[in-house]
Amino acid sequence: MTDQPSTMDAEHAALRDSVAAFFGTGAKWDRLTGELGLTALAIGEEHGGFGASLVELGIVLEEAGAALLTLPLLSTTVAALALDPALPDAAALLPALAAGDLVGTLALDGDCTARPDRDGYVLDGSFAHVLDADAAGVVLVSDGTALYAVTDPAVRPQPTLDQTRGQGTLVLWQTPGRLVSRDPAHARDLLHVALAAESVGVARASLRLTAEHLRTRSQFGVPLATFQALRHRVADLHVQLEQAVSSVWYALRAAGTPDFPTAAPLAKLIATEAAWTVTRASIQLLGGIGFTWEHDAHRYLKRATTNRLLADDPVTLRRLLLTRAGL
Repeated sequence: MTDQPSTMDAEHAALRDSVAAFFGTGAKWDRLTGELGLTALAIGEEHGGFGASLVELGIVLEEAGAALLTLPLLSTTVAALALDPALPDAAALLPALAAGDLVGTLALDGDCTARPDRDGYVLDGSFAHVLDADAAGVVLVSDGTALYAVTDPAVRPQPTLDQTRGQGTLVLWQTPGRLVSRDPAHARDLLHVALAAESVGVARASLRLTAEHLRTRSQFGVPLATFQALRHRVADLHVQLEQAVSSVWYALRAAGTPDFPTAAPLAKLIATEAAWTVTRASIQLLGGIGFTWEHDAHRYLKRATTNRLLADDPVTLRRLLLTRAGL
């Protein structure tokens, strides 16, 4: 089983290796932002970033998924990319997000109204299942027509299946907000492709652990990997994973093109379904150890399950794709 697409060039492979090694040491936020500058990766150089593409960010998020990273990297980087630098209030946020001094996130699924005010906008509404809401210093909330930045938001912790990453409920009542984008649909597409990339990493790590177990665990005096039924099952899972990898890489490379609004939700649909299928099967293939709290199998399943449901479940994604395809 390969760990990276055959089309990856040497620079991308080096980035993957360095990030994977870093996450394997137990990454801390100050090192992640200062030593590697991962929050600055895809932000323009004029705003304190490195000006990399969505492809490089996708590699990082995939490795973050494989490591079940608990830090708010995905939410902060996607929030930064969702900002419109042409708007002064948006541009003002980018240097702090790039440096990691400010944690950001998106709140797209909820009811919100925005009305103009002397100093910007006043927002009323609520949003559930906001990623890393408890750690965020700024939340970009959507009223369906635009994104508004809310600083120091009032957040209630929200218990979820996945204990490796926090979620929260955001409540707005006459809350000041600043206009930072007029394209919330693009923000959703960015979140789709980010969750897709992370889900590929989750599936890859889960399947790799499973394959290693089958190669080393013996039954009736021979390794489990010699049993044809188990080999076929792993092969099927590998094929589904490779399909997800292809869809994610296409979406990452389609950023900035007319194909991106279709490619992003399609990648999210295929990748999160693959991760959900792989992680469920891994628990069965691991046997008794797969059902223990000590093994990481249940953590991968929980991350895959929440990623599948966040920012549009499979049914909603299919409806969105049909609408965008004009069907």
